[in-house]
Amino acid sequence: MILILSTSSCSKQNYYSGVSENIIEELSLNYQSERYSKEQVLSKLGSPLIKENNGDLWIYKSSKDYGNETFRKNIYSKTLKIYFSNNVLIDFKELNL
Repeated sequence: MILILSTSSCSKQNYYSGVSENIIEELSLNYQSERYSKEQVLSKLGSPLIKENNGDLWIYKSSKDYGNETFRKNIYSKTLKIYFSNNVLIDFKELNL
């Protein structure tokens, strides 16, 4: 019984925070051909962490860690900058930190 508890508490898994990798990839591949509105981006990503430049710059964070509850290794940490003009997505920048 003790072996089972200690093994399960040490199991390693992925921990995600922020925006989904699939949505990031979809937006980065399609934003130039699709005319995403602010409402469409909001429905895909949720509320931004920060809105600047009169609401035309939205900033999101995304990260992925691997490990257990106590020790985690950061796989990636990204900041997304999404720029709008006339309520249409015009630029998408992904910064790896």
